[in-house]
Amino acid sequence: MKQMNKWLIVAAVVALGFNVQAKVMESSVATVNGRPILASEYDAYLEAVVEQYQVAAPELLQQPYAKDRIGHEVIKKLISEELLHQAAEEAKVVVKDSEVDEGINEIKTRFIIDEKTGKEDPKNADKRFNEALKKQGMTLKRYKEKIKKDVAVRKLMEEKMKASVKPVEEEDAKALFDNVEIVLKNNTKKIKALEKQDPLALKEAQAIAAQLKQLTGEQVRIGHIYIALTKDMTPEQRQEKEALAKQIKKELDGGLDFSSAVQKYTEDKASLASGGDMILIKGIAPKEIDKEAFTLAVGKISAPIKTDIGYHIIKIKEKKAERTVTYEDIRNDLGNYIAQKRVQKALADYMEELYEKADVKVTKTFELDKLIEEQAKEKQAAETAKAEKTDKAETKK
Repeated sequence: MKQMNKWLIVAAVVALGFNVQAKVMESSVATVNGRPILASEYDAYLEAVVEQYQVAAPELLQQPYAKDRIGHEVIKKLISEELLHQAAEEAKVVVKDSEVDEGINEIKTRFIIDEKTGKEDPKNADKRFNEALKKQGMTLKRYKEKIKKDVAVRKLMEEKMKASVKPVEEEDAKALFDNVEIVLKNNTKKIKALEKQDPLALKEAQAIAAQLKQLTGEQVRIGHIYIALTKDMTPEQRQEKEALAKQIKKELDGGLDFSSAVQKYTEDKASLASGGDMILIKGIAPKEIDKEAFTLAVGKISAPIKTDIGYHIIKIKEKKAERTVTYEDIRNDLGNYIAQKRVQKALADYMEELYEKADVKVTKTFELDKLIEEQAKEKQAAETAKAEKTDKAETKK
């Protein structure tokens, strides 16, 4: 399984569309077969993605030229989308209004959860959806045009994949499992033979085996209350956090329902919808939490556990012993994995084909590009100087 590029951009929930006819005079960041990708579209998309990083991985934004790196990926994403839209247009893919409505309704389901409370709130889903559109400067009409293009692309790709992707056979999944099994059993002789025969197949088997060891290892389901500590806190603030954690434990010992305590106190807002529930796999969590989680009996609540990032109070809800995996256990999963890999390969090949045929020009420049160019020139100059010095030395000889 390939390691995902940490700069790979996940599409924002409300992706932007544009009306070329209405904004032909607006500046662009690239053109695809003469059709512009507007700067306004790029800016709004970039802003949405940066917001996602601020929530999910803020540390990445602190790295040098982080925004330039993200910007590169955003442009690649927009170019790929435009290539696919144009391919669907050329193929004259028909999209019904009912299919557009279905797509809109599917997007709206993502707004059922109120991000502020972490609870389901279906009554106000439409309101949150419309607010998201407004925030992106998007009208419902334009968004429907965007969805129509996306549905057309999906239908086109379904036909392309159906024609080019080979169906997964039972023997394909069994062969993959056999490779994974020799890794799980640490069969040294067979591992060496596979490495010699097909190194990539061994790496794939090792990656899958590592995931299986996690999924089938000893597990515990816990309830989790989190009180955060940050590096910029004063000693007094840290003492207040410690006192709060001890107070929460005292209230729990006094009969406070754990789920109610999660709702009232936890600073891990992302876990509110699940009531603080999470699954821990032995050896994965911080050692302080790992020790308590796999030592306490089911039903017990820990004292405040201090880690580098804060205090944790956990309740043991369920435990599962380590188990052995059979082919039948993961037969369908392996089949789906192989199918997905084949689809990804076919899609990559198709996108490469579209790029080769297309006239793509990127006009947006980044500071990172200038830096890379300067470094390349400096490297070339150093190599030239070294070669000249060597030539002179050889001439003297």
